[in-house]
Amino acid sequence: MSEPHLPRNGTGNRRLDHRPPDENLDEIPKAVRMSDADRGEPARPDPAAAVRALRVMAEQGDRVAMEMLAQRLLDADAPVEAQIWLTRSAELGSSGAMAALGTLAWRDGRLADAIGWLERGAATGNTAAAQQLGILHLERGDPARAEQWLRPAAESGLPEAMCNMGAIADRRGDAAAAEHWYERAARAHEPTAMRNLAIRLAGRGEMSRATELLVDAARRGRTDALAVLGTIHLERGDAAGGEHWLRRGSESGDPEAMVRLALHLRSTKTTAAQQESTALLEAAAAAGHPRALEILHG
Repeated sequence: MSEPHLPRNGTGNRRLDHRPPDENLDEIPKAVRMSDADRGEPARPDPAAAVRALRVMAEQGDRVAMEMLAQRLLDADAPVEAQIWLTRSAELGSSGAMAALGTLAWRDGRLADAIGWLERGAATGNTAAAQQLGILHLERGDPARAEQWLRPAAESGLPEAMCNMGAIADRRGDAAAAEHWYERAARAHEPTAMRNLAIRLAGRGEMSRATELLVDAARRGRTDALAVLGTIHLERGDAAGGEHWLRRGSESGDPEAMVRLALHLRSTKTTAAQQESTALLEAAAAAGHPRALEILHG
């Protein structure tokens, strides 16, 4: 599940860099105390000072400062206080804060709270909230309610929403609609849509574009795309092409490619191939791939 998107920062696991109080500098001999400027380096911002400044502005009712402060607190692993500031911002009418609160609640397993905040955000026209709400309903197995929220987000051009509209069309067996949405999302460089569209194209022999899409999808973070490409070649009787792409995927560290290459090598009866197959399965198992674990220990 994606983390909430807050202004000017992505969520992460970084902690705030709390520097010692200035008065502690008195314990350092003046002769050896050097500033950044003395060392010819640009002055570095003090994160703690930035948080203090944001807190002052937030306490004065600045909605943007509340959300930026909340992001800093999330980065510092202080979600309880972050949610307090997000709630204050949401109560002042911020749809972005509503979307963030909904996503945090969903992440924490508070489904009713998540739906409530996301619906409030979506009702104001916030497409990010609508998209998150649609994905929530899709993951809960309710494609009809998912489409209610995803369609407006998709029609506004959000790539992930367009990809999920393709998945909904796939579920109801509407191949034309699915390809329409995957094509739109792929043109916006959404990697899962690229993968799904490529599988369709390969199925009707359009290998050049399918290859282009899968290679680009892998570059954009869809780690199993090269495994899919290798498998397509194998299924078409192209053993050399299949092995080439599976090796590229394995070398990039993708466990799915490792497993598929290992199974392909098992059909080769040489000792070297069998040894490589086992090594690939062990590497995939070490990465937590369930099928590799099952093959090795089943």
